[in-house]
Amino acid sequence: MKRSEHPVKRTYPMLIASYWLSRCGVQQGAQVASPPAALGVETWKDAYYRFYDAMGDGRSPRSFSNSMKNARDVFDTLFDNGRIGWVNRDGDQPPLSASFQRVHDEWRTRSDDELESFVLGLVAGLPAATEGAVHNPQARTEGGKKVYVSVRQERDPKLRDDAIALHGLDCMACKFNFEDRYGALGKGFVEVHHVVPLTQRGKSDTNPETDLVVLCANCHRMVHRNRDVCLSLEELKSHIKPSDGMP
Repeated sequence: MKRSEHPVKRTYPMLIASYWLSRCGVQQGAQVASPPAALGVETWKDAYYRFYDAMGDGRSPRSFSNSMKNARDVFDTLFDNGRIGWVNRDGDQPPLSASFQRVHDEWRTRSDDELESFVLGLVAGLPAATEGAVHNPQARTEGGKKVYVSVRQERDPKLRDDAIALHGLDCMACKFNFEDRYGALGKGFVEVHHVVPLTQRGKSDTNPETDLVVLCANCHRMVHRNRDVCLSLEELKSHIKPSDGMP
């Protein structure tokens, strides 16, 4: 991902994700909390990287990780998670800034499960479309620059719909289907993955048939397991061990 020439302001989704990391980490006894179990990672470094594709906004991976860690540290002042959080030179915890306070005010009375579902949805992207007939999918340009508060990779939601219409809702790596496992809760859900990440391609035409694949959450994580390598679909399949109910 191209480095930004200027400091990038944290987005609201990034602040919510940082809030979740602080509030919902796994803690055993007096130990410092580890990342939330739903991320499927063991280290905080890996936890921050899980959000990079969705929230990097032009930062380098290292810069993004540092920024998210700092945001999590600010929220640590609110929770009993084994970390002290930010303190000033006198050892006092400063009040939250307006943007951080807004996140806390909006989520403080809502459940951990609701917060987790919202944050994981930010990572996964837009809700999947209803499975149905292909409606003349075409290659469209995406990956260009849209100016918000900061610069981020542009994504075309229509391409996501087309990819699901073409490929269906079964994970193309392990055949997992969310509706089969979770019933109505999982109906219409799947994650869409760019074969070549937009951060590497830049602005270009995306063909939903050849440039996008549908994956379950676990397989999507494994594709990005190593920071410097994005596995191809066939490479990912080669790592899958046969088990009951799986080819």
